[in-house]
Amino acid sequence: MASTKRMTRAEQREAWHAERAAAKARAERQRRLRIGAVSAIGVAILGVVAALALGAGGSAPTADANGTQYSAARDDFRLPGLLDDSTVSLADFAGTPVVVNFFASWCVYCNEELPGFVQVAKATDGKVAFVGVNTSDPGDGAAMARRFDLAGAGFALAADIGGNPPSQLWSSFGSQGLPVTAFYDATGTLVDFSGGMLTQAELEKRLQADFGVSVSAPDAEKLGSPVIPLIPQGAYELLRTHANDPSFVPLDLRPAADFAQGHVPGAVNVEATAADAASAVASLDPSASYFVYDASGSGSPGVADAMHAAGFTHVYEIQGGYAAWVQQGLPTTP
Repeated sequence: MASTKRMTRAEQREAWHAERAAAKARAERQRRLRIGAVSAIGVAILGVVAALALGAGGSAPTADANGTQYSAARDDFRLPGLLDDSTVSLADFAGTPVVVNFFASWCVYCNEELPGFVQVAKATDGKVAFVGVNTSDPGDGAAMARRFDLAGAGFALAADIGGNPPSQLWSSFGSQGLPVTAFYDATGTLVDFSGGMLTQAELEKRLQADFGVSVSAPDAEKLGSPVIPLIPQGAYELLRTHANDPSFVPLDLRPAADFAQGHVPGAVNVEATAADAASAVASLDPSASYFVYDASGSGSPGVADAMHAAGFTHVYEIQGGYAAWVQQGLPTTP
């Protein structure tokens, strides 16, 4: 009677690589890679916001603790973990379709799309693997990942490598903006790529088209999202693109006399602190989007958190407050 030998981890990876190479050869003959156009808004924000954000940062490590080199090869990446000393590689997910989402803490639309990604990742647990790669980020990408609880939603979290700030894997796609998302089939073959923000509905459609995976996830828009800190330029871009939407409201927490001297265009003045925020904003529509700021950014995080705790579903906090807004030369009224 023939015996069955269990494959070692190394043998499994070798077999996976062989299967993937064959699948890639078939793919060259049978299909074309669909490349999503980078959205004009995403490119504009990269050009303006990244110019402010990418001026600092450190180099990423080149190898893990065992001396094994990291790789930014698009078809076989191997990256350091974002939250710990783990390693995240494409080969880890052999046999399972993979969605790789690139994000940065300064990226407005990364913050906008992640709640939908979280809901879809939870709904597809076991059917599709999600990898989050923090890239082109001189800020705190780890804090951003924790804010959205990406690990709790099942994301494997990695940090990009190379460059200052590290962005080598992101660059390998010819990317010109953020966010971007790559879709790999179960053999590790890149089958789809999206440049620009994906709504939850668009993401679900791609999973169906690319992997045949049907998704039924709660609507992230109705569930709300964590408080999102934005640098003034990012807040300005988001407000500007929704200039005709009355549900996007700057919320000025400063005294009325300071507000009268000048404020963010369209702002509503509500003097509030973290202690009295719930009562101060009780008359406001909790389903609208609020961009909270004070004079210097010292008290607005507490108010924003209090609003979120009180049931406000879309709360942004403008970092550095009105002083930072003015310092960056952004429009004010009067």
